[in-house]
Amino acid sequence: MDDHRMGRVEDYTAAFLGMFYLLLVSGLVLVWGIWGYAVALVICAVLHWAILRLGARRAAAEAEWEARVARSLARARQRG
Repeated sequence: MDDHRMGRVEDYTAAFLGMFYLLLVSGLVLVWGIWGYAVALVICAVLHWAILRLGARRAAAEAEWEARVARSLARARQRG
């Protein structure tokens, strides 16, 4: 009997990150070859800064979510 349950999908995160790394390195080598080392270094620095900011923003959003869930659970425990 088919109860229309969906199964779990495979996790392709590692494959995506591996391919993204190869594309990033290829792009930076291309930039390095065309414009020089300084431009490639600046692009790396900007990407590093952006990744750090994105990580901090996601960590703050996750902490806010966890706090909201904890408050909600605390209210539910107080009521019942």
